[in-house]
Amino acid sequence: MKQTAKRALSLLLAAILLLTVSGTAFAREREVPSVRVYADGLLTGRGFRSGEVVYLSVADVCAFLGLEAEESYDRVTHKVSVEGEGLSLSAEAGLSYMSVNGRWLLLLKGILIVEGRPYFPVEMIEKIFNLRAEIAPENDRVELSLREAEILQGGEHYYEDTYGSDNLLWLSRVISAEADGQPFVGMVGVGNVVLNRVASDKFPDTVFDVIFDTQGGVQFSPVYDGKIYEKAKPLAVIAACVSLEGYKTVGDSLFFVAPAVADDSWLRQYYVYVTTIGGHDFYM
Repeated sequence: MKQTAKRALSLLLAAILLLTVSGTAFAREREVPSVRVYADGLLTGRGFRSGEVVYLSVADVCAFLGLEAEESYDRVTHKVSVEGEGLSLSAEAGLSYMSVNGRWLLLLKGILIVEGRPYFPVEMIEKIFNLRAEIAPENDRVELSLREAEILQGGEHYYEDTYGSDNLLWLSRVISAEADGQPFVGMVGVGNVVLNRVASDKFPDTVFDVIFDTQGGVQFSPVYDGKIYEKAKPLAVIAACVSLEGYKTVGDSLFFVAPAVADDSWLRQYYVYVTTIGGHDFYM
């Protein structure tokens, strides 16, 4: 049973990583199947489909809600922005994260660019507007329920105010020290491990105490060599925010190790392997 669960989880996370590195699709309208978009039962516009993923326009959804919004896409830098009433969105084609009203969201399926306009995966539309979307089995129609839609709330100090400045500080630092140079999803994975430990009754219950826990020896090498006290790099702060948002790239992993530089035999013997991201193996 343990081996079956292990294999299933590994396959699932491998699929997630495949989506992550797939980047952003660039296409012309004639090359991309269109999708009819209904808002509360009325045909209001269209989206597009790439493979099995349905993409919609954030600016169009704003229009469905009666809100003015202006979108832009820079063909040189591949940067995307949507600015409107109560909405400030920034993203970059090819990156696996985006910002909405000061909050950082994981963008695993990328952005679809059709004739110079950006389209986002349906699940991102659901998150941004707090609405429900139902996709037809044939992926040629999507129904949006707008009655209780509300744009995602955030703010400049959202993470400090919501999760505590100390939690953000130390989570960012351990990610920066442990995973600098690793893929972004791997950086989020390190954050997942720390937060999974906070949630576990086998470890301390704060980010600081998990990082500086000494049961069985020092748990994180940056505590031993002092790198934990260095200022976190900006990308590590973003990864920490994404982790705090609840996104998981390594499931319920409680451990990670760089097998190229550390002995991982004890992990392989006693714990379930989850996945490998960059130079780190993750276990639960």
